[in-house]
Amino acid sequence: MKRSLLFAFFFGWVSLVFAQYYRRVLIEEFTGAVCSTCAFQDAGFNAKLEANADLVTAIKYHVGWSNLGFDPMNAQNPSEVEARDDYYGLSDVPHGLINGTSIADDCNYYEGSPACLSDADIMAAYTQLTPVTMSVSHSLSSNYDSIYVQISLTSDDILTGMLRLRVAVLEEEIYLDHPYYSLNPEFFQVMRKMLPNAGGTATGDFAAGETKTYSFAWKIGYAYDLNQIGAVAWLQDDDTKEVLQSGRSLPAGDIPAAGVSVVSHNTFACSPGYQPVFTIKNTGANALTEVNLQWRVGISAWKDYTWTGNLAPGASSQITLDTAFPATGTYKVSVELLNSNNGTQTNLIDAISTFQIRVLTNAPAALPFLHGFQTDAVPPPGWTVNNFAWGNEVNGWKLATTAGAGSTRSVLCNFYDFNAAGIAMLTTPKIDLSQATGVTTLRFDHAYTYYVFSSTLFDSLRIQVSNDCGNSWKTIFHDGKDGLATATPENSFWIPTADDWANNSIDISEFNGSPELLVRFIGESDRGNNLYLDNINVSSLVGVKELHLSTFSLHPNPTFDVAQVRFGLDKAENILLFVYSNQGDRVESHNIGVLPPGEHSVTLEAGSLHAGSYRVVLQGEEDEVTAQWVIIK
Repeated sequence: MKRSLLFAFFFGWVSLVFAQYYRRVLIEEFTGAVCSTCAFQDAGFNAKLEANADLVTAIKYHVGWSNLGFDPMNAQNPSEVEARDDYYGLSDVPHGLINGTSIADDCNYYEGSPACLSDADIMAAYTQLTPVTMSVSHSLSSNYDSIYVQISLTSDDILTGMLRLRVAVLEEEIYLDHPYYSLNPEFFQVMRKMLPNAGGTATGDFAAGETKTYSFAWKIGYAYDLNQIGAVAWLQDDDTKEVLQSGRSLPAGDIPAAGVSVVSHNTFACSPGYQPVFTIKNTGANALTEVNLQWRVGISAWKDYTWTGNLAPGASSQITLDTAFPATGTYKVSVELLNSNNGTQTNLIDAISTFQIRVLTNAPAALPFLHGFQTDAVPPPGWTVNNFAWGNEVNGWKLATTAGAGSTRSVLCNFYDFNAAGIAMLTTPKIDLSQATGVTTLRFDHAYTYYVFSSTLFDSLRIQVSNDCGNSWKTIFHDGKDGLATATPENSFWIPTADDWANNSIDISEFNGSPELLVRFIGESDRGNNLYLDNINVSSLVGVKELHLSTFSLHPNPTFDVAQVRFGLDKAENILLFVYSNQGDRVESHNIGVLPPGEHSVTLEAGSLHAGSYRVVLQGEEDEVTAQWVIIK
């Protein structure tokens, strides 16, 4: 009896000194925002995590693989995601791990499949005892711009190995209200920042009963909602990848939102001294009486601005900034919302609104306005390009050097490489229609095809004009897919051949008399295939009819050195021939005189002219005919 009591006492003492604890389960997932397989598996996976929330510490890494499309959550912190991906040596997504080991393929899917996670897997990992306990807590600074994370680690047993503490700031829930993410707009436990980095902190060995504490801080650089910011931590053995314990600190919430949005847009200014204007809107439930902002032009120093007034919920007010743009050029204005009388700015990602002012103080271009994109500049001098595909501003309107209508150059809207739905705008300089009194026509060539493997991924072209410096726009052309396509669908990056081009003509005579007409070509992307434009031409017959000829040709076109204008007359005519640059300057004149009926030709010398697009006008006594002439060097 005494021996049994002694054994019981000794066993109890050992259990007390070398206690074993349940292991809070770390579940990591590598995923993507526009990954259809991820969306399919995550529905059940997230439900499983929610059902076992008391047992699980979850963290999601959004990878930036090009085949998955643009993922803003990866773009905000790509290097640390890549470091964790490399740590495990993964090659597929979605991929889930449980305490450092890929989720077992118990559902005939694949090793690491999140869809294979079961309640039994979670419970088995949870009941695998560990000598380690962990506590995790966090707090935000008084102005909510920084997070502080505190960790306490204790091991009740001697613990050795390549032990590293890893800490991450999470955003518990993110909702992306954008059509590109309609398949799966809601994301959970997204890793935002690892502290101090993805490598973690070496803890060294633990003596039995030893406690170690750690503190970390991060000035929050990006967050969709500060009310969703929390922290997680785990102790991992880098020799085996085993996770010995984890913990989490949930968001506290209750940060009052500023209730303000900054509404801005790209705009034009057609006179010197323009001062930029933007709009604030009360999006909260209470009256807005004070808003604190800062603004800057380009990369200049930020300037503070405080608005005061009284805006009811839903009401707006305009703010004019104390700066002026005297010269032609493009100016970027950024406005950052800080806080208001209703609270702070909880969405840091949308806190800065950036808009572009295109100041057009130079004289408008005279008719005929011609451009064949034969130079290296896109946008060409005086033109404007705005590319708005989310996260893909490097795409949009660019110079194409492998295709053109009558040349090898044009302008390309690269829908094929757009990773998100969006728009790209190409806008002409001001065009002078003040003296146009006849039929005024916008002509252009285009080539387009859509993506063969999808019935939904197709794009469109919209053309708009403005005669009030961009304050309002009228759509004069809008078409897409079959109506826009000039070639059969293609599943690879498409380059048109000479036969794939279509010529378009739009009557814009209703804008005659406008001293400053703007024309913009809007590529509307649905991630289909490529759109090309060439030979944009605005001209007016100014009260004369088209010259009727039995034959008419300009060859060769494009021209390196010499071209022949060949034409046939039905009756005797007094013929003049003029060549105009794309800026409207007359660069050649030929007073040919009276020609009899029959076939005739005029030689044009390209040697003294620069490469580019020109307009050739063959003029009779009452009528005229025009042709686009492209010179290449």
